[in-house]
Amino acid sequence: MLFDRQTSPSASEAELVEVSTSESALVRQAAAGDAVGFEQIVRLHSSRVFNFVHQMTRQRQDAEDLVQQTFIKAYHNLHRFDGSRPIINWLLTIARRSTLNHFRSSKKWDEMPESAACSDPSPAANAEQREEKENLWADARRLLSQREFEILWLRFGEDLSIEETARIAGLTQTHVKVIVFRAKQHLMKGRAR
Repeated sequence: MLFDRQTSPSASEAELVEVSTSESALVRQAAAGDAVGFEQIVRLHSSRVFNFVHQMTRQRQDAEDLVQQTFIKAYHNLHRFDGSRPIINWLLTIARRSTLNHFRSSKKWDEMPESAACSDPSPAANAEQREEKENLWADARRLLSQREFEILWLRFGEDLSIEETARIAGLTQTHVKVIVFRAKQHLMKGRAR
């Protein structure tokens, strides 16, 4: 199978409850205006939010800016957070929407005139193409639509459940399953060529 979720020793139920309880306590502290509580939330989740946004933008600087925007929006809207759900899902939803808004508002690139472009691929471009072929995520980015890639990344790159992926993407669970199935099919066909 192309995307198998990595199996690792599962945490005990007590550890999961402890993490959930401590995260809920941090959210309550932050909502009450405690900057230290919110700082802990940022420390806990900033790397996952960054990885998700970076996969969407492929630009480190843009990803850093969007992660900062995400946490600022989260801080200002903590009163809207549903404490019965994991905060990472809420943060990834904010990050996704911020990133999509960034794409909508960003200036489009002008095409280079044909006279200025070199027709022969450079050695660096050849090396990049070889590296892309070896990398499944690079192939997925190249072969799949933005939507398919985004759903696959949430599901397998971020290791989220179908339910969590659906909630973040604003889709039904069935729709997520269909997108994952079709994306896998497109990726297998594209890689077979």
